[in-house]
Amino acid sequence: IVRRGGASLFPRLPPRGQRVSNQGMEIQAVLERASIARATRDHIPIIERLLADDPTSPEYVATTTLIGDEVLGPTPSDSDLGAAFDRIDSDPNQSLLVIIDNSDRVIGTLQLSFLTTMARGGGIRAFVSGARIRAGADSIAIGKEVFTWLADYAKSRGARVLMVAMDKDRAHVMGFFTTMGFRTSHEALTLSLCQK
Repeated sequence: IVRRGGASLFPRLPPRGQRVSNQGMEIQAVLERASIARATRDHIPIIERLLADDPTSPEYVATTTLIGDEVLGPTPSDSDLGAAFDRIDSDPNQSLLVIIDNSDRVIGTLQLSFLTTMARGGGIRAFVSGARIRAGADSIAIGKEVFTWLADYAKSRGARVLMVAMDKDRAHVMGFFTTMGFRTSHEALTLSLCQK
């Protein structure tokens, strides 16, 4: 898949049965239980719902189905998700991805970022944030497939580490990441810059 001035952002992967989403999405990887695709502007509402469907969100409602407008309510007036999407999509070091099940339903999302640092010899770090997979019987298995692919892909981009950013209140997912080989390595501090 080629994008942004002919530069290949994702390595070409051998097709499995020439699987292409019937929504016309660019499939980045075909896994056993799901596929990974670049998000489009049409995905903004479902990404918003997936991010809200989390215990740390004020809109959270425990459910195995995606929350609807009647629960989520309107997007805050000071929010411009379209502009945020455009900034992410135009940055070659950012990828907003969706996870699609074998019935072409979007069941997850994540943002993958690459940061070149002066620390540790100028190494590249890959960061995953906003990772969500809808609750279901196979969500853990799909999550493992996705993060296995992410680790391989980040390594192919020259990243020395793959880091996951998450709210400390999401302790319920720490066990998943430790089974994948992640370890608690950094402490982060947050300063809110929003006016009250």
